[in-house]
Order: sequence, then C-alpha cells, then structure tokens
Amino acid sequence: MVPWGAMRTSATLLLLALAACAPGCVERQLVIETDPPGAELFVDGREVGTTAEGAPVRVTFDAYGTRTVVARRRGHVPLRRTVTLDPPWWQLFPFDVFTDLLWLGTLRDEHRLELALTPRAAPDEPEALEARARHMGLHEEKRP
Repeated sequence: MVPWGAMRTSATLLLLALAACAPGCVERQLVIETDPPGAELFVDGREVGTTAEGAPVRVTFDAYGTRTVVARRRGHVPLRRTVTLDPPWWQLFPFDVFTDLLWLGTLRDEHRLELALTPRAAPDEPEALEARARHMGLHEEKRP
C-alpha cells in the first residue's frame, strides 16, 4: 500500500503539472474608431493602423494602464487622447490566477474608443492674409 504522504505529494505535483499545461488565455484589445474614417492611429508613439469605414483598428495589449492615442487625418486637427485601460474584476488578484492559468477557454476584454476629428478651418484668402500681415507690420513698432 502507498503511504498517504506520498499519494498527497503525487496528487499535488499532478495538479501543478496540469495547471502549467492548461490553455487559459485572456485576449485584451483596444478597439479604435474615428469619425471620419481614414485617420492614421498611433498608440504610445507606435503606428498601429488606419481606420476604414466600418473597420476599426484593433490593438492587442498585455498590460493594463494608461496609453496615449493620437489620430491624424489630412484636413483635420490632430487629436491626442490619454486613455486608461482598467482591468475587469476577473483580472484582479486572486481571480486572475484562475482566469490566466486555469480557465479552459479564451476570455476577451475589449476596450472601445471613439475619436471625433475636427476639420481644419479654411485658410484665409491671399488678399485677407496680406492685409493682416500689413496691419501687424504697422503695429509691430508700438509693441513694448
């Protein structure tokens, strides 16, 4: 007969081996849409793609925290937004041990961000721009 201590040690080692091989997985994504579509997107200074009509850009991430998102499109004012990606309750300790290592499936954590770009103001007519420059030149001498 096998001693109780040896059986318990064997069972513990078996559970640890199964836990190490378990296919637990969490997919984390930041999904970004812009209005209008066609904007180049940068997350933390790294280009991640260009939005299209009905096709947002999906950025995977491993760690929660703060990200800086920049959207640029010709004819529009560039937009910079700081986004905080907070973990869901099941990604907080001690639940994350179970969801990251022991869960027998894939969990998805999706954070959505919608950015509205503002069109740039139309440039002044050449005559109006020249008149403004002359006006500023006349008043430049009066500055302290």
